[in-house]
Amino acid sequence: MARRAESKTSHSTVVNTGQAGVRYRQEALESFYDGFKAAGIDFAVFLPDSMLEQLIIERGGIDPYQCSREDEGVAMAMGAFLVGKRPVALMEGSGIGLSALILARGIVQKTPTMLIVGHNSTLGERYDYHGATRLVAEPVLRALNIPYHVLFDPSEIRTVIVEAQETIEGQRIPVGVLVPSHVIRKFGDDQ
Repeated sequence: MARRAESKTSHSTVVNTGQAGVRYRQEALESFYDGFKAAGIDFAVFLPDSMLEQLIIERGGIDPYQCSREDEGVAMAMGAFLVGKRPVALMEGSGIGLSALILARGIVQKTPTMLIVGHNSTLGERYDYHGATRLVAEPVLRALNIPYHVLFDPSEIRTVIVEAQETIEGQRIPVGVLVPSHVIRKFGDDQ
């Protein structure tokens, strides 16, 4: 598990995960957690590299489950929906590519979940190995007619999470919330 360290800047609190110098905006992470709580999310499944896992574990109130593959996580979340939970699956964009079949099954069976997806087709991906990740998330969501929203403004996080959950419950379909790097990460001198 990554070690966390916090530091204050003139603009905001930053969380340092200790992973390749990645630093997250604490206020953005808090907005996700607050949005999950406001939407009644009570089940979260993630891979160990999720940006929100530590906050969910520390805060409590949302049952956290770790998976080894994204499609497994989506299946766990959809199963949780069947027993009355309000789930969220946290993953990067490549996980949507791995999860296409289970997402299709969930659509047919009306067992939805919220998908929080990083590394998507927006600008700002710093590493070439995210190239494949950028190619699959939105095309797979479009191919399966899964509604999604790309967050561009951190101030929208809570509202988008709540509205996504309304769509999930009202239409019984998965909904994706795509999170570009600039929404949650600190870059450059602002670190």
